[in-house]
Amino acid sequence: MSRELRNYTKALYGFDAVIQRVPAEAWDADSPCDGWCARDVVAHAAGVMNAIETMARTGENALPQMPDTGDDPVGLWNSSRDALLEALDHPGVLGRLGNYWFGESTINDILAFSVWDPLGHAWDLGRATGLEPHGSDAVAEASMAVIGANADMLRGMNLMGDPVEVADDAPAYTRFLALTGRDPNA
Repeated sequence: MSRELRNYTKALYGFDAVIQRVPAEAWDADSPCDGWCARDVVAHAAGVMNAIETMARTGENALPQMPDTGDDPVGLWNSSRDALLEALDHPGVLGRLGNYWFGESTINDILAFSVWDPLGHAWDLGRATGLEPHGSDAVAEASMAVIGANADMLRGMNLMGDPVEVADDAPAYTRFLALTGRDPNA
């Protein structure tokens, strides 16, 4: 297992720990993501996982599509998570080279870049539903190294907001949230 897959899996299961605890009545609560409620955050995350799964299985580029969560956002999450992890659990898949989201890269590179999605959205869902996320500082450090180098591009694509000021000695997860435009003190 690569470091990137370990980090991605840790981020997925950190998000999973929030999703599994969301009370049924909280799925329509507004999230910090403009225009999205809690169930939309999960639908987006499932769409990203489904796209990565498709790339891992076929080698073809796949753009994330937001599936309908219906009345079962947890079920959608569980099936998308399990399908992705199964697709990644095959010899050679992490090294599969393709012309993916940002040009030629491997599935391993896609995971290194994409770890910021479940890491950040765990916080978004937690804020929406009153649950405490527990992001890994080690995973946050690894993610900041990748997305920090691509921050201008991500902001230009409206995928993250302007950075928020936090103390330089704040925990890595707090600094990660701030880098992505989330205010960890709000």
